[in-house]
Amino acid sequence: MSEAVVRDMPVPEAPPGDRTVWRRVGFFLSGQGISLLGDQVFFIAVVWAAAQLGGNAAVTWVTLAESIPRALAMIFGGVICDAFGPRAVLLRTTSVRIAVLGVSSVIALSVQSVWLLVAVASMEGAMLGLGSPSFGTLLPRMVSSDQLSRANSIRTMTARFAPILGSPLGAWLVATGHLAVALIVVCGGCVVSQLCVRWVTRPIGVPRSRGRALWRRSADGFRLLYADPKLRWLFLSSMCLDLAFAWPLNPALPVIMLQRGWGVSAVGVLIACFGAGALVSAALGAVLSERIPMPVRFVGCGAGVAAALLAMILVPSLLAMAAVTVALGVFSGQNGPAAVTLYQRAAPSEQLGVAMSMLSLSGIGAAPFAYAIFGTLASLTSPTVAWICCAVLAFGAPAAAIRALRIRPASGPEHPVSNQ
Repeated sequence: MSEAVVRDMPVPEAPPGDRTVWRRVGFFLSGQGISLLGDQVFFIAVVWAAAQLGGNAAVTWVTLAESIPRALAMIFGGVICDAFGPRAVLLRTTSVRIAVLGVSSVIALSVQSVWLLVAVASMEGAMLGLGSPSFGTLLPRMVSSDQLSRANSIRTMTARFAPILGSPLGAWLVATGHLAVALIVVCGGCVVSQLCVRWVTRPIGVPRSRGRALWRRSADGFRLLYADPKLRWLFLSSMCLDLAFAWPLNPALPVIMLQRGWGVSAVGVLIACFGAGALVSAALGAVLSERIPMPVRFVGCGAGVAAALLAMILVPSLLAMAAVTVALGVFSGQNGPAAVTLYQRAAPSEQLGVAMSMLSLSGIGAAPFAYAIFGTLASLTSPTVAWICCAVLAFGAPAAAIRALRIRPASGPEHPVSNQ
């Protein structure tokens, strides 16, 4: 391979189940779990504080300030990861977050304003956007191919705990008048995360420069999807579910609950049911690892997600809807880690960062489009009709998954990173 191509220095691969490998994975996921918990605390805290300071308009400004820089930065985050390595990116972005959160918490002790929240949210969004693709490249560099599915299932379990613990904590801190304390809590989580990342990324080498300017490589993720049919179909499968999930489980759910006379409390019940199902399913995937065939997890559970999403809107009672929502979480807890694992295995090692940035961008970028498209459809027809259309779109995920599994990776043998 020419020196013009980015390539990490070889990482010695330990045998599957090696204690050293899983100790590193444990530290990494613990640090990321604490970081995700802090992210959830931060988001809830700034939204609640914005609502108290300026109402709905302030909430809109803060939400846009976090989401737009995050989506834009994610495009460059994968390129920067491939150019400088995940270690350098994560240590620097986390350091910036620690500095910003530390300064803003001191300011918030005496002054609280919407513009302070907007400034902090924009910096947080930008740093998270730059760092997210690097997080996505670490597990393939740490574990062997046959253990990657288990590692991703454990990572999904870790991510499911963040909203369960972080949302009430962030809301409580702001409700009791302690925005500065909430920011300090998030800052402390970043410190712990950085210490964990600093240790687990030591064996990862530094890539060599590809020569082209970074801004010219900003579209490398799109070029990769265009050139690699397997990655393209894997991306489309994830995109279908991201688009189908975004509107029903966010703005539509409260509307449906109120229309049926079940009250806003029913929303919390259903979200809890989904989270519990996904958490148990991810735990099952972590224990069984590759014993569940990948087509079952990826294609079968993808079809199960679409079917459960359709059944949710058709069942007549809240109890039945809760049961279907648990099933939706179970299917999602299997499909999500399987999709990420296949995507990581198929991505070229020298472009793993831009590949993961596109997958992450799918989840973040799908929400605004879904809100606009299906929200408009709901206003023209009804929320029930729009929900059914979302479920129909979700059936595109298993169809794309079948097509993806029939294509051999363009980059050669699967999981090229840890087998260098």
